[in-house]
Amino acid sequence: MLLKQYVKFICLRQSRWITCLKNNSIGQLDYLKSIVDSDKIDWSQVKSHILKIRGNYNEKSVDAFMLKFMVNHQKFDAAITFAEYIKAENKVLSIGAINALLHLYSAYGAKFPLPDNDKKFILDIYNHLYDKYEALDYTTSENLLHALCVIDEWKKATKVIEDIKLSGTPSHSAYSTLISTIFRCNKKVDALKLIDESVNNKRPLLDKAYDEWIKYVFRKYKDKKTIIKYLDEICTHIADSCSPVTEVTINKIKESYTLLEWNAKYTEILRKNGECMNCHQLLSRLKLSNEEFESLQHNVKEKLIVGSDLFLKSTPDELETFLKFVEKTAPYDVVLDALNIAYVAKTTFKDKLYLLSYAVDYFAERELKILVLGRKHMLKWGQQSWRSISKKSFTFFTDNLTQDDPYFITAAILSGSHTDFVSRDLLRGHRFVLKQDKLRNIFQRWQWQHQWKLFSTRRGLKIQSPLKFTPCAQKNNGVWHIPYEAANASAEGKVNDGVPDCATWLCMQPNSKLKS
Repeated sequence: MLLKQYVKFICLRQSRWITCLKNNSIGQLDYLKSIVDSDKIDWSQVKSHILKIRGNYNEKSVDAFMLKFMVNHQKFDAAITFAEYIKAENKVLSIGAINALLHLYSAYGAKFPLPDNDKKFILDIYNHLYDKYEALDYTTSENLLHALCVIDEWKKATKVIEDIKLSGTPSHSAYSTLISTIFRCNKKVDALKLIDESVNNKRPLLDKAYDEWIKYVFRKYKDKKTIIKYLDEICTHIADSCSPVTEVTINKIKESYTLLEWNAKYTEILRKNGECMNCHQLLSRLKLSNEEFESLQHNVKEKLIVGSDLFLKSTPDELETFLKFVEKTAPYDVVLDALNIAYVAKTTFKDKLYLLSYAVDYFAERELKILVLGRKHMLKWGQQSWRSISKKSFTFFTDNLTQDDPYFITAAILSGSHTDFVSRDLLRGHRFVLKQDKLRNIFQRWQWQHQWKLFSTRRGLKIQSPLKFTPCAQKNNGVWHIPYEAANASAEGKVNDGVPDCATWLCMQPNSKLKS
């Protein structure tokens, strides 16, 4: 608790400091705003005037401040002339000025061709930095990578991204910018390797990477069938990542297939059965293969329990007792996350037990083998109800401080590929523990196929069965269905249940598939 309070205090103090810095520099900022659109600017006078105004920017920081402002406000004409002034006035540039210049050239170069002298400057800075430092800091590395990519120096940028990994994970922008550049340089094999690395580091592709990938396909191939083959490769990547793309990217995909005489339309998928409202096909439920499920079993046991920080809230003895219990009583047909189900009711313990009893009865009536997994404090809620529940199910109770989510997940997965579970938990934290992207996707698909949820509605209690289709991009009978995120999507009034929006999908089919 004290640590949390201290972190909160530091964050608050830092936030106040940043606000104070901005407020104390309003005069300097207002003056710079007033002159950047002038036809001719004497940068020596401007800089001198800014330093005379009371504020936080001084001789060491003023160059970076001025460049950053001009780049952020797209004042590129002024920024370029100021950059030339800085380079002429300074024999030795500060690291702050170097970062500001690299940021300028990467932003400017993304919109306009860079002249040769600016390209030379970026290369000179690259050589200077690596001559002076054994390794670069994270911020400088990111700025240098983006500047190198603007001039298509992808091999040097690859060296820089390796340096970034020494102190952290490269950003989404760093990965996607480099991937874009490699595609632009027609080095597909290298781009695909970096895509795998990016996704495995939880850095899904940004629009720019998809854009250059699509351009590469149209630049490289001329035959329609061949182009479709390699556009399908992009869609397959989206399917394998099992996550929606943005509206910007889906528009480009739609345009690409339309150019090749495909019928591409935005559509909605019916949640109840997975029917596409455009072509009326039913989306598939992508079942896990035996190999995939066995891999999930192994990794969930090793990563989610043994390899996690579970022992900070549990004990090895409790874990051993639990695993012996599962070995003795499994397989189950369904595992109930008792605490999660009970807390659908926000009133008395009696109401909470009623909800849990309702869920147990629902599955018991279907003659299913049930495991109820709860915490020991729940036993105080009512002995009679628990006796009734115990007659219809197996029960296991963890200590009150134990993190019980890994227990019910493990019980369900170790029980077998047929076992379902009941919980409204989205389980995002548990997917995160699985390091490999492929494993996270397998876990997500398993979750969609086996998770039941209990809701309290105005009409009474409702038990929602697992999805009848996998809400990921998929190709069935030659037709692609791809989910995407609408640019101005609102979450207002929507329940976040971890399922992509069924209202924003793209349906694409070749003209030969069209109905007459």
